[in-house]
Amino acid sequence: MADLRGHLCWAPETASATINTEAVNPSPAVFLATHTPLRIRRARIQDRSLIPMDGTADEGTVLADFLERRSTTGALLMPVVGDTGSGKSHLVRWVRENIPVSGDRQVIYLEKTQTSLKAVVNALLEGVDSESLSKLRADIDSFSSGLDEVALARRLINALNEALAATSPRDLSGANRILAGPRGLAVLLQDPHIQQYLLGPGKYVPLLAAQLLHDRDAASPERPAGFTVDDLPLKVREIDKAAEVSKALLSKLLSKPDLRTAAVDLLNQHIETAIQNVSSLGSGRLQQAMLQVRQEYARQGKEIILLVEDFALVQGVQRELLDALTEPAVREGTIRYAHMRTMMAVTTGYFTDLPETVMSRVSAATTGYLYDLDLIFNRQDDGAEQIASFVGRYLNAARIGQDELERSGGHRVPNICETCPVRSPCHDSFGHSPEGHGLYPFNRSALLRMVHSVAPANQPWAFVPRTVLSNVVRRVLVDDAAEISACTFPDAAFKERFPLGPEDPPLTSAVSELVNSYDQIDPQRRNTLLEFWGDAPADPAELDPGILEAFGLPPLPDEASQHRPAGPEPTPSAKGKSPAGENTPSPALRRKLEAIENWATRNLPLQQAIAGELRALIGETVFRRYNWSQPLMKEIGKTEAASRAWPNNSIVVSIEGAGGENLPGTAAAPIKFKRNTLNSQFFQSLLLAKYNSGVPRSEDIRRLARFADTKATDLAARLQQSFETSDADLTTGLRAALIGAALAGKAWPGMDDADLLSAALHDGRGWTRGDHTIRTAQWRQLLEHHLNQRKTLVEGLRAGLGLSQGIGAVQMIDAARALPLLRQAASNWTWRSPGQVPEWVKRAVTGFATWEERIDEQNTELAATLGRVRRHLPRETSGRDSVEAVQAALKEADKVGLSPTGAQQRDRLDALIAEAANADWQVVSALERDLNKISSAEADHATAVRVHAAVRDRGASLSAIEAFLTGADQWLTTALGDAGARSDLAGDAAARDVQTVLDEWAALSEGKNDDG
Repeated sequence: MADLRGHLCWAPETASATINTEAVNPSPAVFLATHTPLRIRRARIQDRSLIPMDGTADEGTVLADFLERRSTTGALLMPVVGDTGSGKSHLVRWVRENIPVSGDRQVIYLEKTQTSLKAVVNALLEGVDSESLSKLRADIDSFSSGLDEVALARRLINALNEALAATSPRDLSGANRILAGPRGLAVLLQDPHIQQYLLGPGKYVPLLAAQLLHDRDAASPERPAGFTVDDLPLKVREIDKAAEVSKALLSKLLSKPDLRTAAVDLLNQHIETAIQNVSSLGSGRLQQAMLQVRQEYARQGKEIILLVEDFALVQGVQRELLDALTEPAVREGTIRYAHMRTMMAVTTGYFTDLPETVMSRVSAATTGYLYDLDLIFNRQDDGAEQIASFVGRYLNAARIGQDELERSGGHRVPNICETCPVRSPCHDSFGHSPEGHGLYPFNRSALLRMVHSVAPANQPWAFVPRTVLSNVVRRVLVDDAAEISACTFPDAAFKERFPLGPEDPPLTSAVSELVNSYDQIDPQRRNTLLEFWGDAPADPAELDPGILEAFGLPPLPDEASQHRPAGPEPTPSAKGKSPAGENTPSPALRRKLEAIENWATRNLPLQQAIAGELRALIGETVFRRYNWSQPLMKEIGKTEAASRAWPNNSIVVSIEGAGGENLPGTAAAPIKFKRNTLNSQFFQSLLLAKYNSGVPRSEDIRRLARFADTKATDLAARLQQSFETSDADLTTGLRAALIGAALAGKAWPGMDDADLLSAALHDGRGWTRGDHTIRTAQWRQLLEHHLNQRKTLVEGLRAGLGLSQGIGAVQMIDAARALPLLRQAASNWTWRSPGQVPEWVKRAVTGFATWEERIDEQNTELAATLGRVRRHLPRETSGRDSVEAVQAALKEADKVGLSPTGAQQRDRLDALIAEAANADWQVVSALERDLNKISSAEADHATAVRVHAAVRDRGASLSAIEAFLTGADQWLTTALGDAGARSDLAGDAAARDVQTVLDEWAALSEGKNDDG
């Protein structure tokens, strides 16, 4: 078997030169060597539909029917229809190669590359000459040489405009009548701005002009058969440059699909008239010329055989040609024109869209049926053998090469496999066609699957020879030759090139995962081989060892087969139980499992409902296993989490190729699942476990648990992001809480961590300032607002830093997390609002932008208060001695009648003295020290010193002291004045006593050091 490893029994360059996808390209020898008989069916023409008839035919039957069928008019038309690439031209050429040589026949052959009018006309008129025919040839020669493509394209537009302008509304029906006449569709063609669009690259008119003047190269793309909606000027840029009438019609075309279809039909109906008008073929000249040709061959006693490889490409002469070739040969019992047999290849769509007048003549000339090459194979017929036969011939030709085939003449082509040294193991492993041609590097399974893969989407069982040759055979033999030789085929791109057809079962995700577990070399290639070459077996060991050897893969170990799974879904028993006794999946669950399987193995979209169910399962598992301790935070309910942080959608759990993946934020989902078989098995197990049905794989359940644990950090991050409890958010909240506490006099720079944390987490209930009377109005207003909103702020902090019992109140604070954040917050006692303030912080910090202004205002107010006190209580003066001195003076005043007049005044003075006696006189010096530090503080500590001075609660003592000193000063001043005004001896004595008291007070200020 070693000889088969990486074996190439063809040369890629030889295969490229030999395998032609166009029937006209290869030489007769290569054409005959690769020709494979395929099924051809008859179809009956019924109005514009083709009705398949019973039975099939081969090429020989078609040829015999074509040559032997009798027509009552002497003009037989045999259309060969099929989609592009179905082999129509191949059949026409095969007929040409196999028409017996006869002097009674004149064969005229129009190749699909002969698109120019000159080539078509010369081919049709070949062998016959007359003055009128010579004039026609000369006119066509002049037309072909006298115009370039650009000029012809513009002439075609103008001629088409004239033809459309001559139409009548009677030619159309309903709303489509607006397209007729000079103000209809013709308006667009005469608008210079829109003309430029119609003449742009890739549009139909320029392509038509090029191929009317020049034959098409076999390698170039085919010209479109006519106008399509894409050729309409619906995407004209700078539409404002167009005329108003043009813009109005374009607006209608854009809004009405039926009108667009009618416009395309109208253009196609009149393009031939436009071609004839610019090419001198008008007035029935070609029809008359062809009738002359038929007359001449009738005179010679010959029958005309006309073979047209693609009738759609004979544009400009189609109708006249049809009229000429369907003209009856016998008139009034006399043979006037030669009998004609015409075989023309035409796409099914083009044929059924022929004008009704043309269709009726075709139907009459065909005697009611035609041949249809749209081959549809299914598993019940012998399609696999015919495909093997078809491909086998081309494989054999590719191995032999064009030169050798030429020498053989194409009739006795050797089977090169017969002399191949590895024929036996190769055919045993890869198989061979009915003719004995080896299918390597394909086998029947791979061929069928690849053919289905490249079939039209609406016909998955269709066999399109050209597509199979170009996209399958040539692609593998030429493009993949190096990979086959290097044992790297099929590569990762193979499945992208050949997506599975809808009827081909994919390799199950269970088998794929088994391969992934046991294949340590290249599980991806093995899975592809199993799916295509192995026909997706249930056992990965079922792939032929020779195929593995050829592609360079060793067999899997024996235990891979011993452990082959049936997937997460069990095989149901007769009693509705799985082998282990679990309930088998319900039909609804089976549909879900199948959808997940198809998502992975067929690349089909996963329905949004199923994806949503999986997202909920996974997201809720992560949530329910979260322990709320890393970091410590308040536990919340699933409903609240789902509504804000952890919703059951693609923002959290993204599934590639699933519905509902278009939500903003999906790209940043923390949980993502790729489309692969591993995740398919995982998803299926989750559903089986959810519904307690079948046997979910234990490794999938463990994976879910591990998954939930590893995604805890993502959940925490989402919770912190959604509830705004990240470190940055909490730091902002803590700083806000500290400043709020500072406003209330409960926190200031320099406090220890425990006191700061206690103050920050206090909700402010019961907080009052003892010194509120010396606070500025703005300070009191800011504090009042903050305290009204502080509860929400503190609840946010506790939720972010605390642990609750269930979803109840916070019972514990995570000090390990809180303290570093607190220190960071307390490192700066200014309020610079960050870019994004958490919602739970915002209301409590209203006005905080003026925090530093309030600090400075308050310090100014405190300084003023201190100044007023110091005017009556100089430094080094004892406050308590001052109280005693005033009390003594009051007693002396009582003796001489100089006491405050009125009971109310005396009571007030007594109250002031009593408050002053109980006051803390040290508050004066403490305030003075705090204020003095502001001016001497270094820049780094200036803010902290200013805040400390402003926020400290000075209590009621300072106000009491100031009130006492002011009140006492006012009384003593009044009393002294009254004493001096007296003239009697008692008055003089009283004055002397009061003066003595004043002198003693003054002495206190001069000699005492103790404020107390």
